[in-house]
Amino acid sequence: MRIVKFDPRFMEDVISIHCPRWRGMPLSMRVRDCGYWGDPRVFGWYVETLLSVDGRVLIAVKEDEVVGEAEVVPERFRSPVGDHAYLQMVWVKEEERRSGVGRQLVSECCNIARDMGFNALDTIPYDEAIAFFEAMGFSEIDSQVLMEAQPRPAPEQPKVEELGRKEFPASAQMIAGQTRPSALLWELLWERASVGLPPPKVLKVRIGLWEFIMGLFKPTFDDNYFYVLIWGPERSGLGQIFDSAEMALTVAYEMGASQVRTQIWCKYRAAFEAAGFESVRRFRWMRKALE
Repeated sequence: MRIVKFDPRFMEDVISIHCPRWRGMPLSMRVRDCGYWGDPRVFGWYVETLLSVDGRVLIAVKEDEVVGEAEVVPERFRSPVGDHAYLQMVWVKEEERRSGVGRQLVSECCNIARDMGFNALDTIPYDEAIAFFEAMGFSEIDSQVLMEAQPRPAPEQPKVEELGRKEFPASAQMIAGQTRPSALLWELLWERASVGLPPPKVLKVRIGLWEFIMGLFKPTFDDNYFYVLIWGPERSGLGQIFDSAEMALTVAYEMGASQVRTQIWCKYRAAFEAAGFESVRRFRWMRKALE
């Protein structure tokens, strides 16, 4: 078996191991069931975006057949868990699982993370993959929780300002929505309409002396909920975070959403609960220390 860099000629083969029946599915269903890995046009945009923030995509090839794929992305901006490389994806063709393909892909991602200058490789695994990552030397260092709320207008309306792509909040850290490195999440907000996905609304909100940045988007046109990303000052307290959560609900209400979802660090949970968010499920944030 060989581990090689991603090449566009692998495009449909990679999509087929993630989403075997993608050819017979409409776009919204592909994205809903398989994420960015369910459609050639969307996946091509996603890979281009990932590479633009210095990410890497690896392909496992066995006898000229694609049997696995992995992605690693650097996190060089402020994060509640510090600097790290992030294992965005490791996926193996169903028939090839438990044959060492996943282990080899993760090991190569560890090497890439070291070459990037990091001493930690992080990931949020699916529940069924936790045992695999524990066997690879990963352990839980923090946790997140997916939360949902009904949109509603806030009692007070702080001033908001729309932002553009070049205004990435490099000095802020992610408070909500961090399911992958912040620069990648920011870049994935833009050009969504070019691949048939709903465009976002990206705003700067001033709350007292603090500025928060939020991005809201519907995953597909068929969804009736908005997912929200929130960046805020590292020193902001639960009161300011509560206000930012309230503002996210107000913006979603004005955009006609019936529900808002986000994935937050558990230490901020009380602020979101006070704003009306309810917990759906908990996720483990796992890390492998790199020698």
